[in-house]
Formats: sequence, structure tokens, C-alpha cells
Amino acid sequence: MLKLGLIINPIAGMGGRVALKGTDGREVLAEARQRGAVPEAGLKAEKALRMLLPHRDSLCVYTASGAMGQTLCEKLGLPCRTVYEAPGPETTAADTAAAARALAEIPADLILFAGGDGTARDVCGAVGESVPVLGIPAGVKIQSAVFAFTPEDAGAVAAVLASGTPMTDSLREVVDLDEDAYRQGRVGARLYGVMRIPDCPDRLQSMKQSGFSTEAGQLETIASWLDEHMEPDLYYAVGSGSSAKCISRRLGLPYELLGVDVIRDRKLVARDVTEPQLWEYAKTGRLRILVSPIGGQGFLFGRGNHQFSPRVLKAVGKDGITVLSPESKLLSISGHTLHIDCGDEAVNAMLRGYYKVLCGYGYHAAFACR
Repeated sequence: MLKLGLIINPIAGMGGRVALKGTDGREVLAEARQRGAVPEAGLKAEKALRMLLPHRDSLCVYTASGAMGQTLCEKLGLPCRTVYEAPGPETTAADTAAAARALAEIPADLILFAGGDGTARDVCGAVGESVPVLGIPAGVKIQSAVFAFTPEDAGAVAAVLASGTPMTDSLREVVDLDEDAYRQGRVGARLYGVMRIPDCPDRLQSMKQSGFSTEAGQLETIASWLDEHMEPDLYYAVGSGSSAKCISRRLGLPYELLGVDVIRDRKLVARDVTEPQLWEYAKTGRLRILVSPIGGQGFLFGRGNHQFSPRVLKAVGKDGITVLSPESKLLSISGHTLHIDCGDEAVNAMLRGYYKVLCGYGYHAAFACR
């Protein structure tokens, strides 16, 4: 009988679609709600747990009360035991840590947690290397190496254990960003520790790699090519990160490094847009997306750029997406495969296949996208 731990951070990811780059802190959470953000972590956790339904007779889920896990288990009919009672409806990092400690004391055979880097940091501080854990990607910041590629991948790993198949584990890194600096466009990741993660590399993401100064020349040639090939009257949504923003620098435009900006006729028309704002441009049928994969991980969508929601991506379509990257970043990507985890499997499937990645002036490299 698999003793599966489950922790859901109910507020994880709420800041993504409303351009807040995270939800650490009560004031930021209040702002996210004021902007219309809705909880998404529970939905992603549900995708993971549905992978376990065929194994419900060979596992028991140990979890926390309410939205931290119990409600979802009861909805799906999974056998569960509540080992931590949250003191109120508004959960905090302290609740995540307390639930993790309770699960480690059992001890759970595996703890699944739904959240982002902040949640991973809370779990790491509570359990360290004492029990195996695996992250269900549900936050805005997902830079650590302790997450599965998708919620379904996290569930599939747990299903392997539930089937009775043993699995080794290894230590992988937990990192997090300073959200205040992140919102101001300054990126500084700090290593907080390591946790034991099941050895299943085909289903696990790598830690994000930082850029290299030697990429500057390639980015200039990429930006030059983009500048010469921009079409009049089209809207260009420029994704987050220093690579994608090469076109903004080329045009001399202000930009939000960790946000999404919209350009038309080589002029900035909207800076740091929210998902609803981006949807208005997508509905015109004249929106194009310029995006660069995350170094080391290879994600195009679903990691730190939730403004590119399923409905926006569906409206733009695969042909409306331009992927750009210096060669050094492409070489850093684990498995040399791009990834998409936008939250809608039908849209993920629509966008999979091969992309011509712009690596220089008129130079493209074919890359598969999973």
C-alpha cells in the first residue's frame, strides 16, 4: 500500500495571468484577486491525481484539510487521511511547512506538492532530504529541478510507485527568486537546498540555466532579422526574458523583462500585459508571439508566462509563434527537446511538433516540442 502525501498550495500560480510574477505575501495576493485572478493549483493537482484512479485500491493519500488536499481527494473518491488541519481558510507558507512535517513523520513514501518555487522552498525547509518528494508544476516561478514536466507526469510517477514498482531517487536543487526584485526586472535565483526526487528523468524538468554574455552577438543578429521581417499592422507579443526582449532593445523600446509586452509597427502599444489584455489582441486575429525557451528546461509556455493562456495560444496557433534562441541556450536544454505545459492538454497537443528556432540572422534550427 503506497502512502502518498499530498500538499496543495491553493494560491500558487494566481499571479501569473495577471502579470504579478508570483503571489508571495498577503498584499500581492490581495492585488492578484483584485485583478481577477482565480485559483489554479487545485486544477493542476487534479490532473495529477486522476492518473492514480486506476490504483486507488493500492494507495492511501495522506493530506491536509480543505483546499490543501482533502477536498480534492474526496471529490475523486481517493482514500485519504487528513494529517494536518489548517487553522483557517487563508493558508500560508507556515501551513505548507506544517503539513510537510506531518507527512514526513508518517513517513510518506512520496510527497506530491502542487505549487511553484516558493512552495518547494517551504517543503524543503520542512522535510529536507528525509522523504522523497515531487512537485506538480502549478506556480508562476518554476525554476527548481524538483518538478515534473507536467501535472500528468507527476501523477504518472506516483502511479508507478502505486503499482509496486520500486524507484530510486536522487538529490535535486531547490531555487527561488526574490519576487520584489523579479517584478522590477532583476533576476537573482538563490539555491535553498536539495530534496530527494524519484529518478525518472523523462518526466522531470531541469533547473533553469542563466544566460551567458557571449550570447549578445547572436541576439543582435536575431533582432536584426526580426526587425526586417516584422509585418505592418500586426501585434507582436514579446515574451519574458532577456533573449526574447532582444527585439525591444533593437527598436529602442522600453520593456518589462519578466513580463509580456505588445509591439505594433515597431512601437510599444502595451507593456507588462495581463492575460485578459492579451486576449483582446488575440481576438483580432492579428497577434503573433515571439518567445524564447527557458534555458536548461526548454519550456516555451507554462513557466512564468501564464499570460499566454490556452485561449490566447489557441487563437494565435502554432504558425503564429516564432521561437528564438541563441545556440548556447539551445544546447543547454535537457534532452534537446522543447516543452509546453499551458494547462490545457488539447492546446498542448495542438502546439507540439517541430519548430524552426531562429538562432541568428536568417539561420534556423529544427527542434522538437513535446
